[in-house]
Amino acid sequence: MRPSLRRSFRVRRPQAAGQSRRFTSRAILLADVRDRSKRRPAVVDAVENLLRQSPLRDAEEAAICAAALSRRKLWERGLSMLSEGHFLTGTKGLNAAVKTCRSASQWELALWLALSAHKQTERDGLTYSMVLSACSEGSVWELAIRLWLEARQEGLGSYGHVASAAIAACGKGKQWQQAIALLCSIEQPDAAVFAAAIDACRRAGRWQEALAVLESFRPLGAPPPEGIGAAVSALAYNTRWMQALLLFHEEFLQGPCLEGTGPGMRGFTGALQACAEGSNWQVALSLLEQMAARKLAPDKRCFDIALRAHKQARHGGQPQAAPRRR
Repeated sequence: MRPSLRRSFRVRRPQAAGQSRRFTSRAILLADVRDRSKRRPAVVDAVENLLRQSPLRDAEEAAICAAALSRRKLWERGLSMLSEGHFLTGTKGLNAAVKTCRSASQWELALWLALSAHKQTERDGLTYSMVLSACSEGSVWELAIRLWLEARQEGLGSYGHVASAAIAACGKGKQWQQAIALLCSIEQPDAAVFAAAIDACRRAGRWQEALAVLESFRPLGAPPPEGIGAAVSALAYNTRWMQALLLFHEEFLQGPCLEGTGPGMRGFTGALQACAEGSNWQVALSLLEQMAARKLAPDKRCFDIALRAHKQARHGGQPQAAPRRR
């Protein structure tokens, strides 16, 4: 069934000659549209002023406007602009439309636009990556595999962001065998691909396979932090809490300090989950302190897991000693 697309954005025509209006350069208006600090009314006003000057000139301008509107929860307006401007027949416009749908969790509409309404539009690696991510959101792993095979025929299947998105879709459907098969079919998988395969094993409760995938990366070099974090989570979420903490200590706390909020946050979250499984609130508290020392801001989930470890210890769980560093 074709998803509904409400045409809710009306392009205003330029004012007639003789009408007075304030003129602002197009570059300034586009900068206002891009400005993430501006509130919804200011962004809408900037977009409307842009359209008063002239119709959108190209897919780049349309993509900027659609993204800005989508961030303000006006995704239907942004999508309507792309459609009414006939930008969906080009790759950049189609990518902007799919991104707009995904930002609003409209994965069915994203798939319909890319695979049905505009299936003749040429796709690039970004298109496949976003469409595969939509498959993951919808747990339609069979379609993800078909699209990945199509991308590979186009020479795009081995791109890290495309392959990892396909593996993630398999993982969401608990198809860990398919995820491993995809990993093995890629000639030079990157860190994100390995991390996606490990996470697919985690989702299916296959912690042994998760560790095997991690070990298979070692001949290629030091395991990527993304993969280690996924393996820690795989162990923790499958009640192998002591092994999870040992892996975390050996790979993270004895290795180089992690910076940023990406794989470091994932690894710490997995370790905290291990503490909750083992009713080890002292170690959980220590992990929160280490996160602060590494400039990682614990989110609500981290605090909730640490609190659960404390509650479980109070209600009969025995706190365990932290694994010793070698």
